[in-house]
Amino acid sequence: MNDPMDPERLARLMEDAVGAVRPRPEALGLIRRGARRRHAAHRAVAAAAALAVIAGGAIAYATVRGSAPPPSGPAASVTPTRPPAAPDWDVDGDGRPDSAHVVPLSKGDLNTKLLLVVQMTRLGIQKIPFTTAPSIKMPPTGPRVVGSVDADSDGRAEIFVMVDSGASTQTWTIFKLVNGRVTQVTTSGGPVQLLVGGSVMDNFGFSCDGPHADLVTYSYGAKPKPKSWAVDRDTYRWAGSRLVLVSKRQQTIRASLTSPRLAKYAGVRCGDLPQSAAP
Repeated sequence: MNDPMDPERLARLMEDAVGAVRPRPEALGLIRRGARRRHAAHRAVAAAAALAVIAGGAIAYATVRGSAPPPSGPAASVTPTRPPAAPDWDVDGDGRPDSAHVVPLSKGDLNTKLLLVVQMTRLGIQKIPFTTAPSIKMPPTGPRVVGSVDADSDGRAEIFVMVDSGASTQTWTIFKLVNGRVTQVTTSGGPVQLLVGGSVMDNFGFSCDGPHADLVTYSYGAKPKPKSWAVDRDTYRWAGSRLVLVSKRQQTIRASLTSPRLAKYAGVRCGDLPQSAAP
């Protein structure tokens, strides 16, 4: 059996064994610096991930709210779409047909003061007084209702009434339901007067079938030079019971009498309204 090891010798052997695996001071410094760098890198990655989550949430919220950032690239063009119109003669907007007729306020054939009597299925009967400038005979040649269409696409049909008639040209006016009351439409402080028809050398008309539901009046007239025509086009925008002039164009064109270029400045293009109020 071996002799017990001397304690001092055993202590030296253990010290040598531990010293063999103990890192040098400079090695410990390298280890500490590497650990700090790894810790900083982990924090940077965590911060970037948090920012990405926040940004994604912001985009999702903006999308729900309707204010997401616009997509890159050129913006797509949008063609204006006219709202669907109410059925003809639906003056009060309840989906059922109404009616109207003209009543003179004085006796005899010649009258300047009249009533438009409107019978509505939802709002009942309303009577609207109006006047005509000249004294003209009552129907079949005098003031009468031409038709009823939703000219401004607001869900309620307007009433068109002929208030004057000449040899070849008629004058129409418009009545409209506003805030529960039928009233005569005005422009520039006076009742609307739409010229319709004319002769071969002069003609008038209007349209309400554009994409913005504006009312457009137009006309043409012959100039002294052959195949030369003065043409006008005025655009009005609806504002309650008023028509506000927003555009006025005048020019001279060269065209034959049968040219489509000239035909654009004559006739009625407004729903199912007729080209004239002839009986």
